[in-house]
Amino acid sequence: MKTIAAFLLASSLTLSAAAFSERDVTVVNHRDGVTLAGTLTAPDDGTPRAAIVLASGSGSQNRDEEVAGHRPFKTIAEYLSDRGYAVLRLDDRGVGGSSGDSPNSTTDDLARDMSAAIAMLDSLYDKVPAGVLGHSEGGVTAVKCANADSLCRFIVTLAAPAWSGDSIVMSQTRAIAVAMTGRWDEEATQRRLLDIVMSPTSDFIAKTLLRNELTARLGESAKIPQVAQQIEQSVSVMLSPAYRSLVRCNPESAMRRVAVPWLALNGSRDTQVLPDNLKTIKEYNPQADTVLIDGHNHLLQPCITGLANEYASIAGDISDMTLEAIVTWLDKTTASLTQKP
Repeated sequence: MKTIAAFLLASSLTLSAAAFSERDVTVVNHRDGVTLAGTLTAPDDGTPRAAIVLASGSGSQNRDEEVAGHRPFKTIAEYLSDRGYAVLRLDDRGVGGSSGDSPNSTTDDLARDMSAAIAMLDSLYDKVPAGVLGHSEGGVTAVKCANADSLCRFIVTLAAPAWSGDSIVMSQTRAIAVAMTGRWDEEATQRRLLDIVMSPTSDFIAKTLLRNELTARLGESAKIPQVAQQIEQSVSVMLSPAYRSLVRCNPESAMRRVAVPWLALNGSRDTQVLPDNLKTIKEYNPQADTVLIDGHNHLLQPCITGLANEYASIAGDISDMTLEAIVTWLDKTTASLTQKP
């Protein structure tokens, strides 16, 4: 695994000042009957080097992956298009101009959305390679596309989880609690909750088990109406198809099968997807190029603590160091890919 400094020294960075334009587009996933609204940015001076679709992380995200006042996907799209790449970013199902139901969508659903987007890009730019850049859980979506879609010629993953979903939740919760308070006393409770969510138990039975677990943990305070309402909301989230799919997901076999060029990056201070996930990616797939970006958080911003409560106060959507690492790798990789037969 390379550090960012070693990676940039190993490659020649080619930056162009090409102008780009953007337009609204619509992608139709005919298999699932879903219409996705998005923005396509592309250079004005001829055929792009490659065409890339951006896959967002967990939760309902708009096309810019807007979070804590930041719009990282907008920044990535404009940066790459200014350097010769066509980039498509989309509203998630049920968000913005897209149809569908985000809380009930699984990573398999999102992978089919990305495949529909790649097919559209391929129809627009049939002489250039197409690929997926995915952030967080969107990295798992990118991996699934690499395995299932022959049109996906390369992938880039930012803070992609390589461990099983329940391990990600456990490690994330532990890291945040220890960073904030110096301890974590809820490991046993969290494990029991996850075991219920991961089990094949019906929603009806699982709802009762989860409610009982949370009520027992909160004691008398669980009788307060506002607290009781929060318990019901938490149970509803934990039993949503999206969450159950997330914690049940184990990407190991899919990551081992990736045969296309793959750049995987992680921030060294990420508390949501711990940087050791990057080591696991390299263990699963030695051909992947892995880069640890020192002092960066889950949004690939330079940070102090890496905690989510710090995101909004950090200037910039995603660091220039991260963007340069991506474009350096893309320039080298897409140039080496053969043209579509």
